Amino acid sequence: MIRKGRSEDLDRIQTLVNRAKQLMTQEGNDQWDETYPTRKHYEDDLHNGQLYVYENGGIVLGAACISGEGHHEYDEIAWNISQKPYLCMKRLAVDPEARLRGIGLAFYQYADQLALQRGVPSLRTDTNGSNQAALRLFEKAGYSYVTSESHGHYKEPFVYYEKNVKTELSQQGINKVTDKF
Repeated sequence: MIRKGRSEDLDRIQTLVNRAKQLMTQEGNDQWDETYPTRKHYEDDLHNGQLYVYENGGIVLGAACISGEGHHEYDEIAWNISQKPYLCMKRLAVDPEARLRGIGLAFYQYADQLALQRGVPSLRTDTNGSNQAALRLFEKAGYSYVTSESHGHYKEPFVYYEKNVKTELSQQGINKVTDKF
């Protein structure tokens, strides 16, 4: 089940993020390191009402920020869907022991429902090109490729995706927020 994050979730989130970082490094993905994301990022998400967790059996197995603001470079991207507002998925982390259970996809489906509920026309997301798992997830969640741009010291460029919520979901016959999450 996906729910709003709470302060008592932060220790568990920090643990699963650290484990996810270790796995990413082993897989050759240099997107996350000791400077990002940190506990402070998730604390800020909580404070701003943008922290969501996936909980099963009382255990937090994933966390993400679903925000109305993108990263600083988002204003420079030539998005296909240029109108605002939009929702942006950031800092999605799933406990490595819970991978391949559909948790990442559940977060993206939850963001779809939030966008519909709030009347937000599009969703945006990004990842480093070395994060093959995230790229597969974006495609599975119905996002469309927009562009790639190099940033800083990273070996691979960052890849930007978006989704037209109303078009995508109306094609699937989804017209209201469900409580399946």
